[in-house]
Amino acid sequence: MRVLEGEKVLLKPIEQEDLSFLLDLRWDKEVTEYLIHDAISMQNQQKWFEDLVKKGDLALSIFYKNPKTQSLELAGTIGLYDINHRHQRATLKGTRIHPKYQGTGIVFEAMALLLDYAFNTLNLQRVSGDSFKENKPILHLLETFGFKVEGCLRSHYFHNGKYKDVVLTGLLREEWEG
Repeated sequence: MRVLEGEKVLLKPIEQEDLSFLLDLRWDKEVTEYLIHDAISMQNQQKWFEDLVKKGDLALSIFYKNPKTQSLELAGTIGLYDINHRHQRATLKGTRIHPKYQGTGIVFEAMALLLDYAFNTLNLQRVSGDSFKENKPILHLLETFGFKVEGCLRSHYFHNGKYKDVVLTGLLREEWEG
């Protein structure tokens, strides 16, 4: 996969030069409030990137196509992980967006492009994910795309000093096409 392009966004595989920006996102308190990961060092970020390339996960940088400056601005990430071609499934995760771009609609467009690619190019049958129960914006977004709630894991993650419930979601090809 080279590039997925929409009206407001361009998605492309994460590259070495994106890592510093992405590390800053991992350290941003607004961004990490609802994310299931810890802030890491640049050395660990580099290792993550190298492992990503080896595993064949589809981790993409989201670039905002700024209409005023006609430039591309790195705004966040989105991805499909644990892609299993035999069972035709993958896990949606890694959706991070810089606070400057939150509420602009670019995550909606990025998700639409990624799901279209998942079902129509990778020929997946299922895309699943999980999210903190209190992350209402992402759960609403997933619902908008037809994801169904498939369960809840109570006190599944310890995050920011407390245990948090996680909502499991899934989207099947026929639900996407419908």
